[in-house]
Amino acid sequence: MAGAQRVAVRPRNRKQLILAAAGDAFAARGYHNVGMEDIAAAVGVSGPALYRHFPSKYAMFATCATSLSGTLLEEWATAPLGADLADPEVAMAHLHDVFATLTRVTARQRSAGGIYRWEGRYLEPGDREEVRLQFEEMIARVAADVRTVCPDDPSADIDLLSSGALSVVASITAHRTSLPITRLTRLVADAATRVVGTELPPASPGAAAPAPVASPGRVPRRTAVLDSAVHQFYAEGFAEVTIEAIAAEAGLTTSGFYRHFRSKAEVLLEACLVASQDLNTAVEAAGIRGAKPAIALDRLARAYVAHSFSHKEQMSVYYANVTTLPAADQARLRALQREHVALWVTLLRGARPDLGLPEARFLALAAISTVTDLGRRLHWRDDDSTRARVHAIISRVLSAP
Repeated sequence: MAGAQRVAVRPRNRKQLILAAAGDAFAARGYHNVGMEDIAAAVGVSGPALYRHFPSKYAMFATCATSLSGTLLEEWATAPLGADLADPEVAMAHLHDVFATLTRVTARQRSAGGIYRWEGRYLEPGDREEVRLQFEEMIARVAADVRTVCPDDPSADIDLLSSGALSVVASITAHRTSLPITRLTRLVADAATRVVGTELPPASPGAAAPAPVASPGRVPRRTAVLDSAVHQFYAEGFAEVTIEAIAAEAGLTTSGFYRHFRSKAEVLLEACLVASQDLNTAVEAAGIRGAKPAIALDRLARAYVAHSFSHKEQMSVYYANVTTLPAADQARLRALQREHVALWVTLLRGARPDLGLPEARFLALAAISTVTDLGRRLHWRDDDSTRARVHAIISRVLSAP
């Protein structure tokens, strides 16, 4: 009818649109830096409309963080009817199908995975435990097939291989490199399947961690502040740590803190810059310059594993807290991180000319991400045996089919 006003129709999938916008915002800016009004504006709805779907920001955050693991279990690939999963070849083929399915599901919800990886500390204990149990269920499902493929391996090896394979899939949530879904699925599923076939060096359950380096004595107060901040950011998260707490651990008053840094963000920035410099120093000492690409890549991988295990707090803070910094500082740190990844990609393409640039970047980031995931799984046990086993797994991630 002429002159009739058009009535706005509420989209049926509004809740999903809200979750998608919230996931992107939490992943890009961190839980504490996102407000309900930001998400409402991104979706194009009013604040009250948002609260009709979620009673609070935390409820929305928890739903984002837990949705991926639940969906992965719901869409888990089942074996063909009549398939004999006691046959190693059939079990391996089924694992490849599982990894392909998980990759497709994860690709649809990349932001959700990124939230849990770096912002999961802000989940309440019940929600955190729910997600942990879901991931343990996934590891157990993969392990059932790995046990058939590798019947002589002890339980610790099967757990490590299963965790490593799933880490390869999860790694795509840590970045935004793009590939057509068919190519992405094949690349990631192949890499995860290779991990399952890794021949691990023997574990040394009695091996002691390296003896701590003796303290050089009194450290400069600025360094003490940085060390205190890194320790607390790692344990509590940037948003939860106060300047007063940093100063107290460093043996200073609050006014003493301000003689060295103007703000908590400035401490974080310097800590991240030091982390980048320390990583570059470790890489330079690995003897990469002038070596053939395959040899240089292996040395880089070993150096990265060793440095990550011996500097777990520093490296975790370096990667996990970038989004809490001002935009200019974020850009500066992201450039440094991209420069490091570019070294992996250059060496990987030199060792494997079959890889295109995006494929090499996916595999390099999968290797880097898997080191972190396995470090957590192994409680960062820092001994030669553990390092060698993690190195063996990421070498399979990077190797040719």
